[in-house]
Formats: sequence, structure tokens, C-alpha cells
Amino acid sequence: MSYKPLFFILIWSIFLFTPDIQAQTGKIKTVVIDPGHGGKDCGAVGAKSYEKNITLKIALKTGDYIKKKYPDVKVIYTRDDDSSVDLYERADIANRNNADVFISIHCNSISNSPKTGGAETYVMGAHRDAANLNVAKKENASILYEDNADEHYGGFDLNSTEAYIAMSYIQSEYKDESLQLAEYVQNELVNKAKRGDRGVQQAGFLVLYKTAMPSILVEIGFISNPKEENYLTNDNGQSYIASAIYRAFCTYKTNYEKEAQSVYDMASTEPKTGTETKTEAEPKAEPKQEEKIIAKAEQETQTVVKDETSVVYRVQFVSRSSKVANPEATFKGLKDIYFYEYKGLIRYTAGCFSTKEEAEKYRREVVSKKYKDAFVAKFENGKRVN
Repeated sequence: MSYKPLFFILIWSIFLFTPDIQAQTGKIKTVVIDPGHGGKDCGAVGAKSYEKNITLKIALKTGDYIKKKYPDVKVIYTRDDDSSVDLYERADIANRNNADVFISIHCNSISNSPKTGGAETYVMGAHRDAANLNVAKKENASILYEDNADEHYGGFDLNSTEAYIAMSYIQSEYKDESLQLAEYVQNELVNKAKRGDRGVQQAGFLVLYKTAMPSILVEIGFISNPKEENYLTNDNGQSYIASAIYRAFCTYKTNYEKEAQSVYDMASTEPKTGTETKTEAEPKAEPKQEEKIIAKAEQETQTVVKDETSVVYRVQFVSRSSKVANPEATFKGLKDIYFYEYKGLIRYTAGCFSTKEEAEKYRREVVSKKYKDAFVAKFENGKRVN
């Protein structure tokens, strides 16, 4: 057995779980925008362009839009010119500046497939298929241009599937927020910028691995597709892409701060002094905001969940920014469809099982129906607990 993956986990755990993680302030004050590649690392190469130049232009446009809308938000670029920045340093820039959001911008490429196109947005996680793994390998290959890569990445082997599996053992505490931001970005790229929808994905990206805040990596299109390359190198196309990322940031910021304010308001409610005389008619304590949201969702869904006092397992398969009018018709072939709202998104689940083993068996069936990012979620008393 190779001990490199174990060493890799140990080294990166030190970065991920450091006690100096930024305290939550309730406001989005700093965003770090990372134009992929740069300098001697050109990234993907198209017929007439380099990835590093496209990502820089779009990153600068995105930052300009944010600064005009929110003068009080600090926008930091990992690079603002054609310079080389190591992958670990990009994450360190975000961590040192206590960033609230990290957005890494990239172009995709696939050899011998000039018609493949579309945009996809990634969060840090375990790859679901070979395609996702290949995307991560290509972006992680930037470490080949770095000095002392073995030291900085704990001997990480770019071509070792075992190393990527080891990487997936550690889950970021910001995964839910990252998924939420990724959903917003993907929706904007598809609905406003009219990009092909390749969905929200997970994979092991070194540039995301060390970030101590919600972080995403956006593959804005395929530079290997002549039609998409024309769009990505065109000023109007770059503006559409940048404005899509900007609008997603605005939505995330608004919803995050609204929720943070709601939590603050609840926490600052005047407590009882203890001198009041209790009566039999004394009302029950107000439930938490998240419990009220889930309770409302349960009333509206057509699925009746039996015995909510027990633990049940469901298969979460998709998130949407708004409710689906007819879930049974939209998600054909899935049973016991249920939804709950969390952090501004509607989360849909299928099935209801008393054991995790039964749910896992059904998850494989859900994955076979093209919901490849489906996972098992645990609920207790109607509330998700994992």
C-alpha cells in the first residue's frame, strides 16, 4: 500500500482545519477572483487563443461589475496580468485576505471532439465519473510549472486515481454554500449567457482544496470547440459570461446576508427574565427558522412522510432556484418525491427509507436515471441532519 495519499491527507488537513478560519460577520465583504493559469502556464490551447488570456479578461470584467454595484465589497484578483501564480498561492491569497467567496475561472478543452461544448461549475468533492476526473487532472497539471511542488502538495501524484480518492475524504465545511453559489452561476450561464448546460459537478481541484470559504471553479466553455472559442474570445461573449458570474454573485450575496440577518434577529430577541408567572396557556417556544421552512415545505409537498419522529434516509438528487410546478411529471421514474428549502434553494429528494443501506441501493438507481450527483441524506424529525 502506498502511504502517499495518507501523507497528503495529513498535510492538507492542517490547512483546512486551522483555527484561524474567518469568523462569520453576516456580510459579504471580500471576494477573490482567480483567472486560471497565467505566465508560462498557458492552460488550454485553442486554434487561435490561450485559456490564460480569456480567463484574465473575464475575471477583470467580473470584478469591475461587482465593484460598480458594491463599492464596499473588496475585489481581489489572484493575478491581474499575465503572471504565474502557484495553485497553493491562489488559495493562500484568499485565506490571508479573509475572503468570503472564491471564484476560479477556467476554459475547458477536449481533444478530437470539436463539437463538445457547454459550461459547468465545480465544487470541491469526489469525482463521479472519468470525465470529471480528467477535468481536474488538466487543471491540476499547473503544478508541473511550479517549483517545489512536492513540498507544497505533499507529494501529490497528478495521475494517481488513489490520490484523488484520498483527497475526497476531507469535506469542506463550506460545501453547502459552495454548491449554492455554483447553482446560481450555472443557472445564469445557461439562462442568461445561453451556454450549454453541463451541470454542477464535483471533482478534486487543488486550487479549491485549501480555501477556507465557499469556493467554486467555473469552466465557462470549450476552447477546443471553434464556435465556443469565437464566443469566448469575443468582447461581447466575454461580457455575457462575466455578467452571468456577477449576477450569480449578487444573488448569493443577497440571500446569504438576508439569512444571516434573520439568524441575528432571532438570536437578539429579548429573552424572558424568569420573573414571569407561568400559566397553563403559556405558548410553546418559537421553532428555529430552518425548522419552520422545512415544515412549510412538508405541508406543500404532495408526499406524505410517515412517522416523522423517526430517522429516515432520502436520496437528494437535484437543487433548483425555484419550485418545480409538477415534480412527479418533471422527475419521471422517481418515487416519493419530497423537497425542502435551504439557503435559498429548493432541494429535491426521492425515496424514504428506514436504513441507509436501503437508501444507498436506491441512490444507485437514481444515478442510473442521469442524476449522477445524487447522494443519501439523513432526516430526523423532518429536518436534515447531515
